Amino acid sequence: MRYTLSRLLVLPLGAVLGTGCFVNTGPDVEKNPCDPNPCTQGDKTQCVNEDGDARCLCKPGTVLRPSGACEAVTAVNCPEHGGDTSEPDDCLLRAAPLATNVQRQQSIEPVGDYDFFKIDGTVDNVYTVTVEPGPGSLMPRVDVFDQGGEWISSHDGRPKAQVGFKARATAPYYVRVSHSPMDPSAATGAYALTSGLVGKDDYGDIATEATLFVPDVGGTNTPTARYGRFEYGQDEDWIALDVTQGTTYRIEFDTSRFLPALAAFTREDVKNPFRTARAAYVDITAGSTTRVYLNLYSPLAEPGSYAFRLFRY
Repeated sequence: MRYTLSRLLVLPLGAVLGTGCFVNTGPDVEKNPCDPNPCTQGDKTQCVNEDGDARCLCKPGTVLRPSGACEAVTAVNCPEHGGDTSEPDDCLLRAAPLATNVQRQQSIEPVGDYDFFKIDGTVDNVYTVTVEPGPGSLMPRVDVFDQGGEWISSHDGRPKAQVGFKARATAPYYVRVSHSPMDPSAATGAYALTSGLVGKDDYGDIATEATLFVPDVGGTNTPTARYGRFEYGQDEDWIALDVTQGTTYRIEFDTSRFLPALAAFTREDVKNPFRTARAAYVDITAGSTTRVYLNLYSPLAEPGSYAFRLFRY
């Protein structure tokens, strides 16, 4: 998520409840959450165990549509046609396995072709996918989907397309290569595809996964240097501070390194930031005793390493 940088935003009252497709299976991680199968509604009857949580997916032979409905696989949503030797590969169910650090040579042919690939993801690992177009008019686009067909991220090439993503579960993830809709002209052409494993993400991407820090006392001669990195352009790093009403807190960045943008939230509202900024340091005076979350991100969607210090006054 990206935010408009401003000095102050009005903070609405009340907590925000999240929604999702997961079934709470309780603290017993030894139990198989899919036994018995909790997925009994509509066509989402396929249960998968995502690291201790049951998730309901479309039943075999169907695919998830943007509307949320499960649609039977047909020649309309999974066409067969001529092209390169990897055809047919125009839908999730026919995705070709994609190994990391191995380059594949394929092509978008004919007009409207989709090429799907599958990456076996490991929870908390970060992956990148890069598409380099060959000679011709192809402007590549890369989309990433999770095992249920939920869209995660995308990037349109100019000319190279590169996208990164973090595996939220040990499960298959899917990559789709196509001609970018940003180009008003139809096009085909060859491309080189490479997937890379960056490693484990250093900080969580949401408030519930934020790393809690204790700030140093302002004026200390030996402040603690802390480090982070954006493993890919769309990465977000969440950190947290327990704050006391009336106390001022400062996050100070090392300006010789990458300078992140920042969005600040309270525990009571982790959807609407009360402060956004990109500066060498940001001061926040606590209006109440609560927990504050700081979402650090790359404003230009570029990877980079950064360093920061935290103080209370």
